[in-house]
Amino acid sequence: MSLNRNERIFFAVFTVIVATFLFVAPFFILPRIYAGREGWINTAPPNSVILELWEIDTFEGGSASRAKFLEKNAYLYQTEVLDTYVLVRALGLEQAHTMLSQGSRPDIVSFGIGAGELIQPISTEFGEIDGVRADLLSGGLYEGNQYAVPWCLGGYVLCASSDFGEISQDNFSQKGETCGNNLIITGCNYNVPTLNLNENYSQYLANDKYTQYEAYDAYLHNLENKVLLGTQRDFYRLNNKVDNGVINAMNYEYIDNYTDLIQYMTITTDNEKFIPYAQKFIEFITSARIQQKLTSIKMFTVNGEYIYNDEYADFEKALNNKLQVLNVFTPNVKLTELQNKR
Repeated sequence: MSLNRNERIFFAVFTVIVATFLFVAPFFILPRIYAGREGWINTAPPNSVILELWEIDTFEGGSASRAKFLEKNAYLYQTEVLDTYVLVRALGLEQAHTMLSQGSRPDIVSFGIGAGELIQPISTEFGEIDGVRADLLSGGLYEGNQYAVPWCLGGYVLCASSDFGEISQDNFSQKGETCGNNLIITGCNYNVPTLNLNENYSQYLANDKYTQYEAYDAYLHNLENKVLLGTQRDFYRLNNKVDNGVINAMNYEYIDNYTDLIQYMTITTDNEKFIPYAQKFIEFITSARIQQKLTSIKMFTVNGEYIYNDEYADFEKALNNKLQVLNVFTPNVKLTELQNKR
């Protein structure tokens, strides 16, 4: 169908406008976003509270960004309470260190193990919180007081292809005769995946050092002879491979007595008036209503609720056992010591 002259002119003008917007918008929008709270003060309604939340990832999540999850639910929170804006900023640990050293100060920080040493000095003791598992809360204690509250949970899992066979000591020994140590550990900058690993398996640990993705990739190249000690992210990746017919069926054994794959929140504001607002937002994120939405990023709840009825159900059941957890404020030197004991 051909366009008449007026339609062609309209289409050309519309195309130029869209192209111009896409080129120019980042120069106006991105500075405002990265300016943090200061970039919103003049445009927010009077008497609004504007909180800045830093999301610091030190381990891989489930299927999608934790920062995006928090962003989406921060918007929902604002539409319900009306007077509080929560601006989410995703940062690496080194970025956070640099910004703190330059005088920046967030109001809330979401962080995992490895970041606790940096964040603890600016953390505020938290008030009582209901509905969060006591075993997970213990990981946020500092000198006996609650300084950090868990808001999402991950876990470890032994992954073996049907090409390898059953996850058993006999099978490990049999395969090991021809291919050496055959248990690949997920990469870890700060986590300690092997802390509570069954001694029957720990003797088969490979000595290669990987990043998290490199461990997964190395495993894919030796499915017949290797087993991966992976995380919820590897579980997601491998299930996708099976569903798409790329690899054969998988066998899983879930680690049901230990995890350090927990994301915590702590209040870090230097404005005392903001403390109750920050606490209310954290309570919102840990509420049953929001915890149910963790299926969207394939993480698990911190309240013990069951939210999966698919291939994640057995993983969830294992993690709802009482868990030993590493304290999120463990010094990084100590984490390195624990990693080297494997």
